[in-house]
Amino acid sequence: MPLKVRKELQIQIIQMIIFVICFLFLIKGKPDYSGQLDTNIEQQIKLDKSSKANSIIIKFYVSSSKAVCLVSQSSLEQVAITDLNDPKNESFAYDYQGYQANSVYQLVEIDFYQLLYIRCLQSEQINEKSSYELYITERPFIESCINDCNGYNYPEIQNSVCVSMQCNCLDSYFGLFCQFQSSKIYSNVYNKLTIESNKWIYLYYELPTTNVELQTMNEQQDVFYSLVSEQTPQKTIPNLQNSSRLLSIVNIQEEIIISNADVIYIGIYNNQSEQIEFQFKIVTYYQDDQSIFERNRIIIIITVCAIATLFLFAIGISVLRTRKHQQIRKQVQETIRRNLNQQGFFDQQQQSNRVFDPAIYKGFQIRFIKDHFKAHYYDKFIQVYPGLSQFEECAVCLEQMKNANNKLQKICCVTPCFHIFHSICLQEWLLRQKNCPFCRTVYNRKKIIQDFPWIDIGNIQIKNTDSNYLCRIKNQIESVNDSRIELNQNQQSEQTNQLQEIKD
Repeated sequence: MPLKVRKELQIQIIQMIIFVICFLFLIKGKPDYSGQLDTNIEQQIKLDKSSKANSIIIKFYVSSSKAVCLVSQSSLEQVAITDLNDPKNESFAYDYQGYQANSVYQLVEIDFYQLLYIRCLQSEQINEKSSYELYITERPFIESCINDCNGYNYPEIQNSVCVSMQCNCLDSYFGLFCQFQSSKIYSNVYNKLTIESNKWIYLYYELPTTNVELQTMNEQQDVFYSLVSEQTPQKTIPNLQNSSRLLSIVNIQEEIIISNADVIYIGIYNNQSEQIEFQFKIVTYYQDDQSIFERNRIIIIITVCAIATLFLFAIGISVLRTRKHQQIRKQVQETIRRNLNQQGFFDQQQQSNRVFDPAIYKGFQIRFIKDHFKAHYYDKFIQVYPGLSQFEECAVCLEQMKNANNKLQKICCVTPCFHIFHSICLQEWLLRQKNCPFCRTVYNRKKIIQDFPWIDIGNIQIKNTDSNYLCRIKNQIESVNDSRIELNQNQQSEQTNQLQEIKD
């Protein structure tokens, strides 16, 4: 076959492969049913029965921020917008939080029915059309994990997972099924905010143990704020019913004490008819010197007592530690493998009634672990620092992280000593003891809080890059390169000597 004909044939094959890939992508993302909806007019949809059909996902796009779309297996003609006060109404389903947030997207997931009734309600008599996309899925419907915790991004997938029948949101997402995104803010730093008319903007803030105030520049009219604490599942979001007018200075310490949370979500709502821009920041005030002195004195007394106790029992603890490490590793491996095989679908009641035996769980609290040992995908860690790719399996459960079998096994955490483990494995380990499962480096709250965050996935950089661990990896790579260069030089010299002997 001539070379020119062969090249043309290769080009045609490549074009056909690209066409097939694009066609399959379009088919995957295409809804099974779609159409337009008139306001306050009911529409029936008849679906074809399939043996693989287990649930239905309906994604709405509403043209008005005050519209809400309902889905039911019975008629919705008698339903009024005043009947939407109960988000758990069993006669119909709708996106309660999307309606509260004035979102242009609303998403509903229900069990499969061959006949559906859809109706979009609006308080104002405005004839505006809404659109919908209906997808028939093979995944069983889980009420507490709508859309598999992927928010409004169906059929796309985001970095959130359903664990123990609850949504665990990652990457600053929150909501009942991780459908809202927030931006992190820091103390004493002005943030420039731009808010569209009749829209919300969400922020999240990690609370210190100090007095907290909200401050704004260029005080705006008809701008409101609402606070909610972080919880799992996130059943409440910032809304107008629990909001207050945003003044130039607002002290929120009383609201924070009532919430009793480590992280709060702040929603700011623009009730004006036009877009606004303003400066916003959170100001923290430290306590007086006397209270700080009293607190430090108590800390010193507790520290001295702890050191004396540790000194008295150091010999006994050192003897028992090795034996307990082996027992704990076996217990953790059995627990983690059981969790991974069941893929997190535990009974919610059993999870809530879990009893932590103080004789076994001597590590950190679960809230402290989740706040400081952030979970991300394994591939993200490798993109940030390829040198960590040597950790392909978890040292706790001995299961793969690089070639994981399921989505849960791909979510990992990095310790301050730069060792990677499954997120759920590391949580179980740190609940029991305060050290690294790989190198046995001992952790304490003060050191972890001081070094946090030791790795920043968002900015693609690593804190504490001068650590002994990273320097050791660098030296190993350099030594390997030097040895390769020296080996090549020796081989070349030997070949030269052999040629000289042959000529002689």
